[in-house]
Amino acid sequence: MLKTDPKDSFLYYALALEYEKEGKSEKAIDTIEELMSDDPDYLGAYYKLGQLYEAKDNLKKARHIYKVGIKLADQQKDNKAKGELEEALWLIEEE
Repeated sequence: MLKTDPKDSFLYYALALEYEKEGKSEKAIDTIEELMSDDPDYLGAYYKLGQLYEAKDNLKKARHIYKVGIKLADQQKDNKAKGELEEALWLIEEE
Protein backbone atom coordinates (compact mmCIF):
# COMPACT_ATOMS: atom_id res chain seq x y z
CA MET A 1 0.00 0.00 0.00
CA LEU A 2 2.88 2.37 0.70
CA LYS A 3 4.08 1.87 -2.87
CA THR A 4 0.80 3.27 -4.19
CA ASP A 5 0.60 6.04 -1.60
CA PRO A 6 4.07 6.67 -0.12
CA LYS A 7 2.97 9.83 1.71
CA ASP A 8 0.09 8.24 3.65
CA SER A 9 0.88 9.04 7.27
CA PHE A 10 -1.56 6.50 8.68
CA LEU A 11 0.12 3.70 6.71
CA TYR A 12 3.51 4.63 8.18
CA TYR A 13 1.97 4.70 11.64
CA ALA A 14 0.39 1.28 11.09
CA LEU A 15 3.70 -0.07 9.79
CA ALA A 16 5.46 1.15 12.94
CA LEU A 17 2.86 -0.62 15.07
CA GLU A 18 3.52 -3.85 13.16
CA TYR A 19 7.26 -3.48 13.71
CA GLU A 20 6.60 -2.97 17.40
CA LYS A 21 4.45 -6.12 17.56
CA GLU A 22 7.27 -8.08 15.95
CA GLY A 23 9.73 -6.83 18.57
CA LYS A 24 11.52 -4.58 16.10
CA SER A 25 11.43 -1.45 18.22
CA GLU A 26 14.30 0.29 16.41
CA LYS A 27 12.49 -0.15 13.07
CA ALA A 28 9.31 1.16 14.71
CA ILE A 29 11.17 4.21 16.03
CA ASP A 30 12.80 4.86 12.65
CA THR A 31 9.45 4.54 10.89
CA ILE A 32 7.69 6.97 13.21
CA GLU A 33 10.58 9.43 13.03
CA GLU A 34 10.34 9.29 9.23
CA LEU A 35 6.59 9.83 9.46
CA MET A 36 7.08 12.84 11.73
CA SER A 37 9.71 14.25 9.41
CA ASP A 38 7.25 14.11 6.52
CA ASP A 39 4.14 15.01 8.52
CA PRO A 40 5.02 16.79 11.79
CA ASP A 41 1.31 17.47 12.44
CA TYR A 42 0.44 13.75 12.77
CA LEU A 43 -0.38 13.97 16.45
CA GLY A 44 -0.74 10.25 17.24
CA ALA A 45 2.89 9.69 16.34
CA TYR A 46 4.11 11.68 19.35
CA TYR A 47 2.42 9.45 21.91
CA LYS A 48 3.59 6.24 20.25
CA LEU A 49 7.15 7.48 19.77
CA GLY A 50 7.28 8.55 23.40
CA GLN A 51 6.12 5.08 24.44
CA LEU A 52 8.76 3.45 22.26
CA TYR A 53 11.48 5.60 23.81
CA GLU A 54 10.17 4.77 27.28
CA ALA A 55 10.36 1.06 26.46
CA LYS A 56 14.01 1.56 25.45
CA ASP A 57 14.55 3.39 28.77
CA ASN A 58 15.38 6.61 26.96
CA LEU A 59 13.31 8.87 29.19
CA LYS A 60 15.04 12.06 28.07
CA LYS A 61 13.87 11.55 24.47
CA ALA A 62 10.43 10.40 25.64
CA ARG A 63 10.01 13.58 27.69
CA HIS A 64 11.05 15.75 24.75
CA ILE A 65 8.65 14.01 22.35
CA TYR A 66 5.76 14.25 24.81
CA LYS A 67 6.40 17.97 25.36
CA VAL A 68 6.48 18.68 21.62
CA GLY A 69 3.30 16.64 21.21
CA ILE A 70 1.57 18.58 23.99
CA LYS A 71 2.34 21.87 22.23
CA LEU A 72 1.04 20.47 18.94
CA ALA A 73 -2.12 19.13 20.58
CA ASP A 74 -2.70 22.55 22.10
CA GLN A 75 -2.27 24.21 18.69
CA GLN A 76 -4.68 21.69 17.15
CA LYS A 77 -7.10 22.17 20.06
CA ASP A 78 -7.11 18.41 20.65
CA ASN A 79 -7.71 18.23 24.38
CA LYS A 80 -7.99 14.45 24.47
CA ALA A 81 -4.57 13.93 22.89
CA LYS A 82 -3.12 16.71 25.01
CA GLY A 83 -4.40 15.04 28.17
CA GLU A 84 -2.97 11.67 27.15
CA LEU A 85 0.42 13.20 26.40
CA GLU A 86 0.41 15.18 29.66
CA GLU A 87 -0.42 12.05 31.62
CA ALA A 88 2.37 10.10 29.90
CA LEU A 89 4.81 12.90 30.68
CA TRP A 90 3.63 13.13 34.28
CA LEU A 91 4.10 9.38 34.78
CA ILE A 92 7.73 9.41 33.68
CA GLU A 93 8.51 12.60 35.58
CA GLU A 94 7.38 10.82 38.73
CA GLU A 95 10.19 8.26 38.30
